Amino acid sequence: MTDQNTDKNNLNNQPQSIRDQVALLSFIEDLLKEKNDSTIKPEALPQVKAALLKELNDMINTHMVAILPEADQRELNILLKNKVAVEEIDKFFEEKIPNLAAELASVLIDFRTAYLLPLPPTKKEDLTPPPPAPVPPKVN
Repeated sequence: MTDQNTDKNNLNNQPQSIRDQVALLSFIEDLLKEKNDSTIKPEALPQVKAALLKELNDMINTHMVAILPEADQRELNILLKNKVAVEEIDKFFEEKIPNLAAELASVLIDFRTAYLLPLPPTKKEDLTPPPPAPVPPKVN
């Protein structure tokens, strides 16, 4: 019991960006349990988690930038070029996106749906070549 409390205290002492990644990793672990994909071997699980975490972060970042007006995107580019601290980037998004929590939730729902629901089979294209064009008979 004291180990869990120590773990929580250690996490609470971490920067918000670390706590965010831990929360996203927990979300991914829940997805993996829910999907229960028997094709994922236990030794590959760390790589799968890392790949899914990267994909989820990319999806979040893409969405957040896409909903910013152009002027705010330019301001964000300046912050990124100046390599400001992650906390400053987080503050920027909190100030510029009033419904940030709802936007993040929508990305998580979209990611969950994409991961858990298989895509419908695609219609296979008929790759049979067309018949040859008719050739007029030779006249002698």
